[in-house]
This record gives sequence, C-alpha cells and structure tokens, in this order.
Amino acid sequence: MLTYDSRSISAKVYEKLSQLKQTVNGDKDAQKEQKTQIVELYTYAATWGLLRLKAEEYALENKPNKQSVIKCFFETLGELIYPDNTDFLGGANALQNLSSQQQLGSSAYLGLTGIALQVAREFAFWAEALYPKEKPTNNPES
Repeated sequence: MLTYDSRSISAKVYEKLSQLKQTVNGDKDAQKEQKTQIVELYTYAATWGLLRLKAEEYALENKPNKQSVIKCFFETLGELIYPDNTDFLGGANALQNLSSQQQLGSSAYLGLTGIALQVAREFAFWAEALYPKEKPTNNPES
C-alpha cells in the first residue's frame, strides 16, 4: 500500500504525463485535446467517482487522445497504490475490481478515491507545465 508522500505522487505523475505527451508527437490539436481532458479529471472524479471515470475510458473508444488520458490516470494510480498488481486498476478486470465489494471494500474505495483526487490535482498542475499555452503572435498591420 502507498505511504503518502506528495513528492512520489508528483514525480510519478510528471513521468507518466511526459510519456503521454510524447505519444502525440507534437500534434498541437492532439496535445490541446489531451490537456483539456487532463484538467477535467479532477472535476469528473470528484463529481461522478472512479467507477464512472473508469467506465468513461471504455466509452471514449472513438476519441483515442481523451481515452489515453484516462488510461494514463488509472495506470499512474495503479502504480502508486498497487505497485505489485498494476493491472488492478489498469487491466481488463479493472472496472469489475472497482465495483466489487469483495475486491475493494467501501473504506478502501473511499481511501482510493481520496488519493485519486490528489493524483488528479497533480495531473492538472503538471498539464499546465507540460502543455503550455501557445503564445499569440504579434502581427501589427502596417
């Protein structure tokens, strides 16, 4: 289980988001789409919960850039919480694992949600650093 250290969470999020950004190879539109999804993770998780967020991953099959963000989020969370079983949150049975009382009791689910919200905040923070806004170009008419 995770020993809470904000530095380890921050470092892991930075590492995973750096890898994610590289998957779009400088495509500005894809980067913008990823950044928007990254920034929305916290609100979505806080409003709808992890179970619904995980289900959203499957619903975004036709939007690979957005889907990749959610996959990255759950991979990151899984590596932080379950380093010996990273498939628990990122594998084929992840949705079932989140919804099963036998796999994850109520207290464990609430604890996982709290840590997930912290991870989502880190995602939003690092998104601003890794996906900077484009600077407007000055085209003075002369």
